[in-house]
Formats: sequence, structure tokens, C-alpha cells
Amino acid sequence: MARKKKKRQHSRTVELKRQMEQEKLAEERDRAKKRMNPVARTLLLIDLVFLAVVSLLDINEMISDVISGACTLIGVAMLLIALWLQFGPKRRGSGGPKL
Repeated sequence: MARKKKKRQHSRTVELKRQMEQEKLAEERDRAKKRMNPVARTLLLIDLVFLAVVSLLDINEMISDVISGACTLIGVAMLLIALWLQFGPKRRGSGGPKL
């Protein structure tokens, strides 16, 4: 009498693969949320370079104190704009509140 072979059940492995894919997608979404806004990052980098140049020019007395102060205020304004872009209200796909 011939023995019948049992068919392998793949449901457990398929279920584990599906769960791993879902965990991977959730991890990617979390990583995307934690990323810094590229516009804010670029603005902060430009602000850093701008303030460093102004500081060097001020130390070497190549610009007046009034111009140095004005440039510092511009730098602070750029910093505040970058922070608002990074942490301010997030835009959603709907565009705004519905009434």
C-alpha cells in the first residue's frame, strides 16, 4: 500500500512574511516622519553660513556695527522661518478644515 504524502502548509510562512513586510513598512513610515524638512534644513544651512561670514567680517572690522546688527536680525528671522517650516502646522492632503 502506498503512503500518501502530506502537502506542506505554507500558511504560517506566508503569514510571517506578510507580517515582516508590514513591520518594514511601518518602520519606513516612522523614519519618514522623523526626517527633517529639506527646505528647513537648507534654510538652516544657509543661515549658518551667512551668520559665519557676517561674524568673520565683523571681527575683521570690514563691516560696520549697524550692518552687522542688521545681518544678525536677518539671520534670526531666517532661523525662525526654518523652525516654523519644520515644526509649524503640517499641511494635510485635504487642504483645510471642512465646514
